[in-house]
Amino acid sequence: MAEPFLKASPVKLADPDSGRVLVLAPHIDDDVIGAGGCLGRHVELGNDVAALYFADCTPERIREAKEAARVIGFKILDFLPHEGKSLAGRQGIDETLSSIITDYGPEIVYLPSLLDRHNDHLAVNHSLARLYEKSGYTFTVYAYEVWTAIIPNLVVDISGTVEKKKEALTKYSSQLLSHDWIEAAISLNRYRGVTSGAGLFAEAFMRYSMGEYYELWKKVYSG
Repeated sequence: MAEPFLKASPVKLADPDSGRVLVLAPHIDDDVIGAGGCLGRHVELGNDVAALYFADCTPERIREAKEAARVIGFKILDFLPHEGKSLAGRQGIDETLSSIITDYGPEIVYLPSLLDRHNDHLAVNHSLARLYEKSGYTFTVYAYEVWTAIIPNLVVDISGTVEKKKEALTKYSSQLLSHDWIEAAISLNRYRGVTSGAGLFAEAFMRYSMGEYYELWKKVYSG
């Protein structure tokens, strides 16, 4: 049963927890769509922020990622050479992710939620779960929403950084050709702000210790 992990009334915060941040983005733009407001606030709070992008890291999209990161304010970006929709079962991802976590030492890890209905997003969750089984990480997980709305236990006010998030989203020219991610993301942030009372605009998360997140992952995927 997943019931102990689901809360009817999520915690509302003016700021995300402070700490050294690693963002896992299966694709370039996932990080800003799901958590761009909070990432901007982490930078304002003086937190180190690094992003790891897994797939479709073409020269054009790498340029877009760097431009968006410059708007948000973080400077540490790593890009992996995998194709989109190919991360499930891809050799070497666990080893690369393990090395980055060990070297960087995050206190907070952002990633798409384990309920997000995109195979690459789920593959990153499965990789992190496998690594936890071996390493017992103690960081806090902030699972964000991109393709699938979540049942959040945390909502963070991003009213002060929403304009920065909008500007960063404009940098993803290649992706805006097929989807209006600005309208989609900011509308969801407005909805989260209204329904939670956290602020005019808010981002929603599943926030757990890595151990708790792993237990929820097991309930969903291991029976």
